[in-house]
Amino acid sequence: MKKVFTFITISILISACKKTENNATSTISKIKTDSVALNHSASVAASDSEALLDLFTKRKKEIVLKLKSISAEESNALYEKYFEENSTLLQEIAGKESPVLDRFYNEDEADKKAVKLLGEKLSKHQLQFWEIGEGYVEIEPLHDFYYTIFKDYITSDYKDYLYLKSEENKTLYSADAGLVISFKDLGDRVISWGKLYDQIPKFKTD
Repeated sequence: MKKVFTFITISILISACKKTENNATSTISKIKTDSVALNHSASVAASDSEALLDLFTKRKKEIVLKLKSISAEESNALYEKYFEENSTLLQEIAGKESPVLDRFYNEDEADKKAVKLLGEKLSKHQLQFWEIGEGYVEIEPLHDFYYTIFKDYITSDYKDYLYLKSEENKTLYSADAGLVISFKDLGDRVISWGKLYDQIPKFKTD
């Protein structure tokens, strides 16, 4: 009887060990599978992002070329259209790069390296990180991107408008539900926009 009991006990222990081992193997396998899937997704996203970034730069070259053969008023309209196109394109790029942007503030070395590499990639296309606060980061053109492209081709009112925008875009004025510039700088911005709106009524609807 004791031998039977001992045999049953040993059988149960062996079975339990096998189940534990199988569970552990299954867990490890799942982790590996998830890791491979994540890396694959990141690779695909990076590939898509590269194509979109190349499109961004290609489109800029097309715009610069087109500006040389159209009137100032047509250049104004082209800026408006180009700005909207780029806004949509940059949203797509940010979506592809969301795995990195979502980890922008992480202290993990791998995440910090990924952010650094993305920053270097963006800079080649005149793009940068734009930290808007509360843990959110967007991708935006350099502060004078549009002014530099259009300043010699648009009407004087649009030139004043884009210059003011380029100056303000050097620094984000608010983040985390608070001001990040001084009240003096804020007052100067209000005065500058007030003067522009008084001189150029069309921008009052902006």
